[in-house]
Amino acid sequence: MAPNLVLPGSKGSTVDVSILHGGRTTVPTAYVFQGHISGHDLLDIPCYSFLVENKKQGKKIIFDLGLMKAWKEKQPPSILGQIEFAKAVIDIERDVAEQLKAANVPLESINAIIWSHHHIDHTGDPSLFPASTALIVGPGFKSNKTTFPGYPENADAVVVNDAFVGRELIELDFSSDLKVGGFPAIDYFGDGSFYLLQAQGHTHDHIAALARTSDDKFIFFGGDVAHHPGEYRPTVQLPLPETIQPSPFTGYASASSCPGALFADIHPAKESGKDYRTTPFYALNPAMNVSLQDAIESVNKMTFFDSSPDVFVVIAHDTSLLDVLPFFPKTLTNWDSANYKSVGTWRFLKDFREAVNSQETSGS
Repeated sequence: MAPNLVLPGSKGSTVDVSILHGGRTTVPTAYVFQGHISGHDLLDIPCYSFLVENKKQGKKIIFDLGLMKAWKEKQPPSILGQIEFAKAVIDIERDVAEQLKAANVPLESINAIIWSHHHIDHTGDPSLFPASTALIVGPGFKSNKTTFPGYPENADAVVVNDAFVGRELIELDFSSDLKVGGFPAIDYFGDGSFYLLQAQGHTHDHIAALARTSDDKFIFFGGDVAHHPGEYRPTVQLPLPETIQPSPFTGYASASSCPGALFADIHPAKESGKDYRTTPFYALNPAMNVSLQDAIESVNKMTFFDSSPDVFVVIAHDTSLLDVLPFFPKTLTNWDSANYKSVGTWRFLKDFREAVNSQETSGS
């Protein structure tokens, strides 16, 4: 836990951040988290990727790659079986490599690809990048038979071998004493501009990241610490406001608002007697996490970043931000002055429109 979040002090360096839309998938909500709110039965999952540039050092990295276009042809049978079991629908028009090339960003300029973890909606297709682009993975990747070596060399693997064959594969070591917000951390560029964080629970190799976009402002790349903002909002640190503006049921530029009490009767906390204003709408699904206890701890740590006005938390699949954020080739670096956090924090509540309408219709 990080009851008093202390963010790392500036060393004079920052990074520029752009967010890319690396395809999307849909799955039933029951497959992803615990708890059910009427009408929210299908989870629309965009797959975000981040381009991070340290201009002082002349280096670029990509954090996560979204989906690969050739998933039907290249993914192991076990993954294809999981997709079928989850009734997942996968849609990708342009992968990250195509988007970079279309914006005249040479793939040769990407020094490294960092995987938050090994799942198909994050790993993309590194084989499209030149051998000079290193692949960076979380602890335990090389020692776990499900991740290394890759498929088809290793029949048990759930990642594709050509992702790392012929390129440098770096497994992170978080054994130093550095911690950020309770997470074991690595100062990736060595100048305080970008930190990799060991965020265990979802998978054996899961990591998150913290990008410094100005001296005292950061973007937290949450990966799959959670899959929906309702798993970590609201909290005691970030309670549901009495008045939500803009209303999640209107366009984000609208001046309209709605009362937070609108969500009191649809919140699962009503059945448990908990305070709906400080209790997340959903709980983590044990089936989605290799260690539920570690996953809960990671979520709890992330909530302190989420409640800080100096940090913008973006998980990999937050569909509520699709109509709020500017996507690549535009930049996300000025998120604070552009008010993306304040506008986006409660946008996820639009997923509960049907439940709210039902309550109003019934007069509850």
